Amino acid sequence: MLAARTQPLPSSRPLVVLQWCIAAYAVGSFGLIAAHKVGLTSEHAILLVLVAAGAIPRFRRLVRDWLPFLFVGVMFEDLGAVQPLIAGSVHASGPAAFERAIFGVNLAPWLEQHLGGLHGPTWWQVGLVAEYLAHFVAPIAAGAWIWWRCRSRFGSFVAAYTLVMAAGFGVFLLFPEMPPWLAAQQGLIAPVQRVVVAALSHLGGFGQVYSGADPFPDGAMPSLHVAVPMVIALSLIAALRRGRRRWLWLLYPLTMSFTVVDLGEHYVADAVVGLAFGALCWAAVAGTPRLLRRLGGSRRPAPAVALAPLPER
Repeated sequence: MLAARTQPLPSSRPLVVLQWCIAAYAVGSFGLIAAHKVGLTSEHAILLVLVAAGAIPRFRRLVRDWLPFLFVGVMFEDLGAVQPLIAGSVHASGPAAFERAIFGVNLAPWLEQHLGGLHGPTWWQVGLVAEYLAHFVAPIAAGAWIWWRCRSRFGSFVAAYTLVMAAGFGVFLLFPEMPPWLAAQQGLIAPVQRVVVAALSHLGGFGQVYSGADPFPDGAMPSLHVAVPMVIALSLIAALRRGRRRWLWLLYPLTMSFTVVDLGEHYVADAVVGLAFGALCWAAVAGTPRLLRRLGGSRRPAPAVALAPLPER
């Protein structure tokens, strides 16, 4: 009896496509390094090693599952070097004027003036700072839970996370926008305290390290700090499948929307677009398998109909 050929699970197809995209990016990224457009970092070297390790059957599954998280870090590093070559002029006064036209004020300085934080972080903003900094850990933690408890959803989650980050970086290049804290330093809006930096300054001077680690401070639209929590929330809701409490995960991106404005990192429009951006990227990945199945079904030839023999005369 012939052994049946093993077909890839539908949930693994997004990761397979993503792996090929990452391999192509790794080659292109090293092309930029050879042309002295970007600098060589440890992330680049690890990325190339892992892409090569993905060709070994024994390590292929593990590498395929977790490589995208490092890939996002490499894209982030490349962004700062490529941005001066591609990006246009920074939108500085326009976003602030747009927010004032809707609300009458710029909400970041208004919130800090009325709720505290203008002269340093208040006690209740400690939780907001922690939520904001969890942006770098939350995707890995959510991915680990989905990988462990609902493996069939892992591929879609990682693909959606990578898509929202890559698309967000692309928008940063096409539409660089100055965040409120930087606009305040330029005198375009009322004074704004960058609360995250002020809070980290009390921890051995990490504030200066954090403020200097961002290669592209003019990446404010959309807010990826909001878009990624939306992807996480929708992925966890889909993984849990049942129960009304699962919808409480939507509080994560909603509270993050308030957090990024109150901490002086984004305008309200950045947060609103971030919510829609995350939902669209998640929906695009979630709907791809269904679209492929429909296209595959429409291409299948119609089954032959057996005709009954004509009666003999």
